[in-house]
Amino acid sequence: MTKAIILRKCCALLFFTCCLLSQINGFAQTKAELKKAKKLFDGYWVNKKAQRHLSISFDEQDYATINDWHGKMSDDNNTVDAYKAFIKNDKLVMPEDKTDLRAPYCEIVKKGNVILYRCRGMKSSSKRFVEETLFIREKN
Repeated sequence: MTKAIILRKCCALLFFTCCLLSQINGFAQTKAELKKAKKLFDGYWVNKKAQRHLSISFDEQDYATINDWHGKMSDDNNTVDAYKAFIKNDKLVMPEDKTDLRAPYCEIVKKGNVILYRCRGMKSSSKRFVEETLFIREKN
């Protein structure tokens, strides 16, 4: 085999390995961890002062779906943001997104009867949180 063919095969193998590894998120959960996270976070949460709402739900996946909106939810309210959060150490973690969607690293932690939604700055190496919002569970 020529060096060019060997080089092409190595590049192809490297490419497929990278594609495979990019699908692994490092946040795989056990059923017990998922059940605990559902108990802690599942439901509707509100910050009345900021008129901000969160809907946190779990299916059978190892992540939570978070819908975030301001004001009242209505049919013409098209300002709902949706996020995928992974369970890690009793927190919901939303990794930084550096693609076109761009989102900072955020996490949600349970503090007694409230949850704390906190985010770091974009493209920052600092571990300091620049935004923190408390939410209480909405009464049905």
